[in-house]
Amino acid sequence: MKFFKYLLPLAMAVGIASAASASDSSSSSSSSSSHSSEHELATSSELSSSSAVQDGEDFNRELNERDWDALREFIITKRTIDLQEKACNLTISGDVRTEWRHLTEKAYGRNLRGPHAVDPYNHLPISRNDFDIECNLRFDYVCGRAWAVAHLQFDNPAGVIDNGVGCPADPDGYHGSGRTDNLNLKRCYWGYNVYTDSCTRLDIEIGRRRLYDVFDSELEFLSQFDGILAKLNFTWEGVADLYWKSAVFLVDERVNHMAYVTELGALDIMDSGIDLKYSFIHWNKYGINRCFADNPFGFKFQISQVIFKYHLDPDLLDEPAELFAGFLINHNRHKTYFTDVTHLSPEEYKKLVDRTKNQNLGFYLGFLVGDVVKEGDWSFEAQYQYVQANAIPDNDVSGIGRGNVLGESYTASSRGNTNFKGFRFEGLYALTDNLSLDSIIEWSTAIKKNIGGPHNYSKFELEAIYAF
Repeated sequence: MKFFKYLLPLAMAVGIASAASASDSSSSSSSSSSHSSEHELATSSELSSSSAVQDGEDFNRELNERDWDALREFIITKRTIDLQEKACNLTISGDVRTEWRHLTEKAYGRNLRGPHAVDPYNHLPISRNDFDIECNLRFDYVCGRAWAVAHLQFDNPAGVIDNGVGCPADPDGYHGSGRTDNLNLKRCYWGYNVYTDSCTRLDIEIGRRRLYDVFDSELEFLSQFDGILAKLNFTWEGVADLYWKSAVFLVDERVNHMAYVTELGALDIMDSGIDLKYSFIHWNKYGINRCFADNPFGFKFQISQVIFKYHLDPDLLDEPAELFAGFLINHNRHKTYFTDVTHLSPEEYKKLVDRTKNQNLGFYLGFLVGDVVKEGDWSFEAQYQYVQANAIPDNDVSGIGRGNVLGESYTASSRGNTNFKGFRFEGLYALTDNLSLDSIIEWSTAIKKNIGGPHNYSKFELEAIYAF
């Protein structure tokens, strides 16, 4: 029985990954011609909805959610445990935030925010000021060799609730920007310790979070991570603390598209305060995607990243401090062909495509001083970031970015979230043990103005955070 106790969770994780991989291979081998009739039948609303048809009707979803008797009984036994008895394993935490951001963005020779700026899709004004109300609620439960995490986020624009009639029908009506329904299941995963001894630990975790929760970068890993993670930690006495993380996660269930990522690290090498990390992520979709594009440009990315960190002696500045730098390269160097540039002549279009070749590099460098734990603590960070057009998938950029208030896609119009260079400064100060103020100043400009045109972006953000 002990054999099954330790092996079963790992076998299940491997089985899920293998099944997904096999399905992906089968999907990739299909030719574009076999999907042409399906393409004709698909409507734009079906393509835009991730759940329409794919999950089936309500009946099928309800049927899928029914638990068998043994499972129901098992869950009921956990409900009967008194909360006081659970308290030694359960941690409840969260924070309440109010946020103000002042943003500027300029492209096409005009302001995209501020007076006279209008959303071309909804024909509504775009202000330079954003106000948000946010609440995070997190539950952590650890018992024996297993654990689970659930994190709910409510993040809503501030303002009164709009009357819902719309401007064309009711231009003089009661209109406002407030929302109360933006609920996000930000984290939801469970973990299991497969093996541990005095210097080695192997864990698996399955569920949802963000890639940046697991893998280190100031430029990439913004995407949602719904998948399986294996973590191996090993202490090499007198040499370094070593770790290896490897994961597979779902990109698009409609076409069995999976992505793969791994990271190796050596921390505090030879007690020098130096950390070295290397990561690799494979995004490629081989075959047809949900829009029936073959080997889509938006996922032609195989990225290596190297990170260096040096932790200074705390006595040097009377505060913990570190210097850090990162460099990444997309090994899948390619030209990008765009779909929404019909205003260009064939000659101009060819020149634009040629300019995107080899735009596959990114790097950052900076320093961090201070650590915030209690009242009066402070922290300050400064960075310079540089990301070429084809270095990172458009929606995986976790750095400064370009603002992109219009939500444009790089693969459609050559304007999106990459192709930028800029500075970022952030400071955090604890007014009390629970209440802190976070401020951010950042700005960026286009690296190559002949890809998507000139572009300038800046942001000042002030956020009050009460954590409990």
